[in-house]
Amino acid sequence: MAGLFIMGLTYYLLASLAIDLGYHRMLSHGAFKLPKWLSYSIITLGLPAGTPVQWAGNHRSHHAHTDKPGDPHSPVISGFWYAHVGWYLGTINPLICLLYCLAGPLRTIFDSFWRPRTNQQYNALAKDIAKDPYYSWISKPTPYMVAMWLHVEITFGIAYLLAGLSGILTMWLLIAFVYNTCDAVDSIAHMYGDKLPYQKSEARNNPILSWITLGSAWHANHHAFPKSAKHGFLKGQIDLAWMIIRLLEKANISRDVSVCHPETSLKPIGAT
Repeated sequence: MAGLFIMGLTYYLLASLAIDLGYHRMLSHGAFKLPKWLSYSIITLGLPAGTPVQWAGNHRSHHAHTDKPGDPHSPVISGFWYAHVGWYLGTINPLICLLYCLAGPLRTIFDSFWRPRTNQQYNALAKDIAKDPYYSWISKPTPYMVAMWLHVEITFGIAYLLAGLSGILTMWLLIAFVYNTCDAVDSIAHMYGDKLPYQKSEARNNPILSWITLGSAWHANHHAFPKSAKHGFLKGQIDLAWMIIRLLEKANISRDVSVCHPETSLKPIGAT
């Protein structure tokens, strides 16, 4: 069981960081740069989140039209379930959304066919990503499908070897957990938490969700300073993804790291 625990913890940390540090801060916002071999490796680990081109395009539209028409996933406009996962599927049906939330590896297999073929309307916002040969190739339906099937086969194969059926169940729950905590940044982090003074969107700083997502849900901060590689810049805000970016910078691996320095008077106002 110790081996399964180590595998599960490693998967959780790598998957969470691949999405927030890789897809989000590096790829979508260009908040820092990494050598090609490392950036490609990180994005490959995060592929269950979606294709690089589609993910970046959707996220950039989210920032351009936050909680307004044109935002692909705003709970303010379309409600919790649509913002959480319904926008992937084009539905507001709570039962379908709930089943998708709980599907774990079945969601990964379904997405292997679905994600490269849907929600492509914002790809024009990610032309820089599409120009990269690897990101363009892995965003195509066949390479993406193969990568997703390999992801499921490798992770569940190792889990079964370590703990049999208990390993399968553990990995299923873990994958569902990672999916939903990342999706919650689109939904819960626009509904519950602290806002910043004078902000125009409903993005929130949600401490509990930020601790779970390794810093991704200091979301009001991020919307105030989207180009910043550091999201947890107020007192007491732990941002593990930023700590890793900083370590990589000190090791001369990450470069062109963008950090915004908000005024010391910028503090969150009460949750609503």
